[in-house]
Amino acid sequence: MSFLTPLFLIALAGLVGPILLHLTRQERGRPVRFPSLMFLERIPFQEKSRRRIRHWLLLIMRLAALGLLIAAFARPFVRGGRLAAVGGPAAEEVVIMLDRSWSMEMGSNWDEAVSRARSVVGALRPRDRVSLIAFSETPTLLHRSISEPARINAALDTLSTTSLATRFAPAVKLAASTLAASNLPRQRVVLISDFQRTGWRPDPDATLPEGVVVESVVIGGEESANLALVDLELGRQGAGARERVTVGARVVNTGEEEVAVDVLLAIDEIEVETATVTVPGGGAAAVGFAPFTLTAPFTRGELRLAEAADGGLEQDNTLSFVASPGGDLGVVIADPLGPGDSNLYLRGALEIAEGAGFAAGVARSVPDEDRLAGTEVVILNGGAFPGGAAGDRLRAFVEGGGGLLFVLGERSTVPAVHADFLPAAVGGVVEGGGERHLGFVDYDHAVFEAFRGPRSGDFSRASFYRTRALTVTDGEVLARFDDGSAALVEGRRGQGRVMIWATGLDRFWNNLALQSVYLPFVHRVTWHLGGRGEVPAWHLAGSTVNVAGLAESAGVLEIPEGAVAMEPGGGSVPLGGGESVLRLDRRGIWEIRPPGQRPDHPLALAVNVDVAESDLTQLDVEAFQAAVGGAATLVDGGEGSGEGEATADIAGEDFEKSQAFWRYILAAVFLLMASETMLSNRLSRDRIKEGEHVTDGQPAL
Repeated sequence: MSFLTPLFLIALAGLVGPILLHLTRQERGRPVRFPSLMFLERIPFQEKSRRRIRHWLLLIMRLAALGLLIAAFARPFVRGGRLAAVGGPAAEEVVIMLDRSWSMEMGSNWDEAVSRARSVVGALRPRDRVSLIAFSETPTLLHRSISEPARINAALDTLSTTSLATRFAPAVKLAASTLAASNLPRQRVVLISDFQRTGWRPDPDATLPEGVVVESVVIGGEESANLALVDLELGRQGAGARERVTVGARVVNTGEEEVAVDVLLAIDEIEVETATVTVPGGGAAAVGFAPFTLTAPFTRGELRLAEAADGGLEQDNTLSFVASPGGDLGVVIADPLGPGDSNLYLRGALEIAEGAGFAAGVARSVPDEDRLAGTEVVILNGGAFPGGAAGDRLRAFVEGGGGLLFVLGERSTVPAVHADFLPAAVGGVVEGGGERHLGFVDYDHAVFEAFRGPRSGDFSRASFYRTRALTVTDGEVLARFDDGSAALVEGRRGQGRVMIWATGLDRFWNNLALQSVYLPFVHRVTWHLGGRGEVPAWHLAGSTVNVAGLAESAGVLEIPEGAVAMEPGGGSVPLGGGESVLRLDRRGIWEIRPPGQRPDHPLALAVNVDVAESDLTQLDVEAFQAAVGGAATLVDGGEGSGEGEATADIAGEDFEKSQAFWRYILAAVFLLMASETMLSNRLSRDRIKEGEHVTDGQPAL
């Protein structure tokens, strides 16, 4: 129950006055001289310092009538509960949007947000319907248009913050589609968030239907000091089969005061080193650790701020990573011309690699079995595919897990006995007709995926003057020239791979070696053929990965049937063989385990939060509301929000005008006064009959 003009209720205090006055009233007799009393009846005079109330019912009726009259002037109304169904505005469709990104963990923001959502649910009327959307990077519709507040409260009990960042646009789109399906005349969206500036990117499709009331409940808003670990870097130095890894990062301080903090490095859950760093206010400081030897596959590492070092957000206090030893990849360049200009650029590219790179050597033919035992990739550079025992040896090498890159040149021929081993048939030299360029590149393939983004390299700038014709048999075309002919073809043979490049890797048939994409292209092709691939040390929370592809890059041939992905903190996600896609939505270490096994070092993935979420700078809420639309807005900034109170008063006036409880109250006042008059007259007549003293026709109470 609320009142539109509650100041009238002050008049209720006046009801105490008549009662106190009556109870403290004194009656004193005054002597009157009279010549003779013989004809008058003697009546004893009673004098009391305090009188008692005789007729409680009469007093209660009079006070109740006055109290109800005062309440009618205060104009009561009801927002929620069963009485709200009596009159009141038309039924309303309410959509609650609750931000559960990890920035909501600051202070008591999350608890306050849930409490505000419950208060919205508690104010609903029986005819209203409500939907609940929990959002961070992606929104989730937990309940759609229900009239059971208990179910919404039960859902709120199960919610918690995630490891994902804030994204408003997808949540607004989901709210708009939810409202579009409603036929109720009144619609309202209640958006509860800390309104980070980084969470909003204007989107013309993220708008609400016309006439929707938007209530923006701003949680927090006060800037708080926060420390965050960012920019994790792993420096790797290969030394044969052993590697040394150096871990470094930066600590960012958003507070104004300088802070000295301890940063711990743990390897496989064992703390190995602690470094102390002083971070200036509003600045950052680098932190580094001594190198350690990487011996076991899928070694798990973690950087974290010391406990109680940071009073702000928690999830940006930790950086996780996973690293496996690899050493230098053994590569043999088989070139009939030996070391020289024909493989100058190729050798140079393989010699330039950060950390663990390539151990490349040049031979005039396919090496013997002893040298192949320490080799992972063979590159046939411009020569013929060998026949006889060398050809059989090369085939066995590939089928056993090795990689072969066949770089075609003018002398490249293939014996008929080995033609079926290649994924494409090699034709004659194609020249003339001007320069050609690459017109198609499969950016979904592991070799080219690093070039997908803008400013990541442009293969179309390379010019090709001469190529060899390829007729694809059972291979996969990864790149084509602009005339449609195949440029790069891949095929699987046993446990290994074969790739055919239709032109050279020097400057004689093209100028690819002069382009910026040449070096990473050679590296990625060689790593892919060697079965190692590029395995990221960590992934961003919210990213989706192909587990089978990562396993293959890490040297694991396949994910067994029934394998599961163990989530950080408990829980599991079933995986199958083939293209198993996994969404990494929690910070920490994910483990891929075979069914019924607990290996010491299973395939693991490290996940870290998006540190952009650490920026708590608040969004311009008015500009946001103007962008998403809506007929009216309510900005609730917590305590002392004048604009929110004014809009709430307008909503209360709508309730009071439709319910008009004051009319029913005045009718009750009239009935009470009529009943009081009848009762008072009856009591007066009874007292006259009994000979009692009556004053002004009203019985004493």
